[in-house]
Amino acid sequence: MLSINKDQKRNKVIEKRLLTKKDFIEKIIEPHNKKDLSKMKISELRELYKITHIIDGNLKDMRGNCFSCLTSLRHDYTSKFDKNYCIDCL
Repeated sequence: MLSINKDQKRNKVIEKRLLTKKDFIEKIIEPHNKKDLSKMKISELRELYKITHIIDGNLKDMRGNCFSCLTSLRHDYTSKFDKNYCIDCL
């Protein structure tokens, strides 16, 4: 999911997207570990490397935030279907 927001203060385009398993295999995992780690689930890879998003070319750990809108997750406003998304995004 690629989303681009325009920052009103700086008139700058911000690219943010959730990393996929393909991103981890191609860009993050070292070549000698690819065979073993490619069998892991994407949630396990995000937990292992502590990276969830790429924002303006920088890898960020956004656990604790909604993976879609990146707002802070509260326990009473988290979706019952997926703990990584707020109620509004699902």
